[in-house]
Amino acid sequence: MKHDYNLFKNYLIFDGLSEQEIENFIKLMTFKKVKKNEVIIKEGDNGDTIILLLNGEVSMTQALTLKNSKAISDNREKTSIRIDSKKSHHFFGEISLFNEVDKRTATITATSDCEIAILDDNEIIKLCNENHTLGYKIMKNLAEKLASSLERTNSQVLKLTTVFSLILEN
Repeated sequence: MKHDYNLFKNYLIFDGLSEQEIENFIKLMTFKKVKKNEVIIKEGDNGDTIILLLNGEVSMTQALTLKNSKAISDNREKTSIRIDSKKSHHFFGEISLFNEVDKRTATITATSDCEIAILDDNEIIKLCNENHTLGYKIMKNLAEKLASSLERTNSQVLKLTTVFSLILEN
């Protein structure tokens, strides 16, 4: 697969960036092929990268409850969504850029053979520090993605709270 501006221009993280600005990010990327059923990101693991789904389909799962410290395996109830690179230009791991703890908040598993691009958080920060206009654009785009994720999470909390209230009433 060709890794040039045309492949990356539709990703929200690069919205409003010039061809040259996107090319600068492409130079920093590591590209990797991922096999079907391979875990790309595991919830709770440390992370310091943003991952772009270039080709293929993944499943994103997130635990709905806290992990029992005594449990040997993780059999918590989870929410899951499927993401197809043909339908959206998705990226993951953006929270690690802003969080000192750097714990992954979801598990991303390949449901088909995939190709991903990996951007190291430190390289992103370095490029943004070198060019403040570029940094502003990237941070604005990431803020939009985080706001969207927060809205989705708020909706999930509301649903869980409603279910919990109904259970307590009965």
